[in-house]
Amino acid sequence: MQERRKVILKELEQNGYVRVSTLSQLLQCTEMTIRRDLSEIAEEGLLKRTHGGAVKIGNNFVTDNVKDLLYSNLHRKIYISKIAYNMIDDQDTIFLDDATTCLYLAGEIKKNVTKSVNVITNSILLASELMQTAHVTLKMIGGDAAANLSATVGPEALEQIRKYRADKAFIGVNGIDFQKGITGIGYPQMEIKQAMLGHAEKIYILADSSKFGYTYLSHICQLDEVTAILTDSDLRAAYKAEIQKYQYPVIWKIEE
Repeated sequence: MQERRKVILKELEQNGYVRVSTLSQLLQCTEMTIRRDLSEIAEEGLLKRTHGGAVKIGNNFVTDNVKDLLYSNLHRKIYISKIAYNMIDDQDTIFLDDATTCLYLAGEIKKNVTKSVNVITNSILLASELMQTAHVTLKMIGGDAAANLSATVGPEALEQIRKYRADKAFIGVNGIDFQKGITGIGYPQMEIKQAMLGHAEKIYILADSSKFGYTYLSHICQLDEVTAILTDSDLRAAYKAEIQKYQYPVIWKIEE
């Protein structure tokens, strides 16, 4: 158990999450054994069990609201983060907002040392994740601390964002409608997202398949303003057909 525990905790530290099936192959033991190990470690408060695996906990900046978002549709967010990482080139300067999928993208950036990346973010959680990562140059946007978001917002944050020019922006959203556009919840977050979009050469929207077909109060942008929408393979067949018919810029496959 002690050797398995070391490996599990190391994988958690590196990736922020672990999957039962992956650990079973890595440690050459049954999935039942891995589930038992994860349950025991969870009792110590070092991880939180999820469907099919576990995620790291223990960050003082994680509010209950953010925890709920982190754990919802976890497998989809991890999948999208891998697609997003493939869009990043060595030496890129990128914006990452406070969306939870961006936090998993930060995990991909952290564990893949082959690309040096300049990251600009308003997310306190994300900055904490990437701090002291040798191949990452990190710039933390200041401003008003929004406790429910574990992020900074407000006029000062907007002013700082507008001083930068990024190669790419990766932005999380709440709703995508092919006619009404891309929307979010909350005016302060919308302002941050729009500022980042307006100061990046390429714009990638991160949205799991559950976000399609929904519209929210805060309009962020139209589909034709973005480089691509990155989603997961659980996207409904009807949406895939519409995407292919009208050539909407939506990607749901991981490039090998």
